[in-house]
Amino acid sequence: MDDDELDLGEAAAFILGERPGLDEDTVWTVLKEIGDPPVRNADGMAVDLITRLHPDIRAPDVTVILSEWREYARIATESDWE
Repeated sequence: MDDDELDLGEAAAFILGERPGLDEDTVWTVLKEIGDPPVRNADGMAVDLITRLHPDIRAPDVTVILSEWREYARIATESDWE
């Protein structure tokens, strides 16, 4: 894995730790479909993509996952994260 790549397993664990009410399968679906956390102004496209491909996933859940994913990415890239 490239040093710049985020670990999806760690991201999922972080998101589920921060938002235990989210469904684990939903979190994994969003992470795998998108690949990298989108920039904030791309949330609408990401939500649209996920809800079109997976109509059973609610848009508000996708929005929360994206927000927490960006937070994980911010923390993970800080030099003292580990």
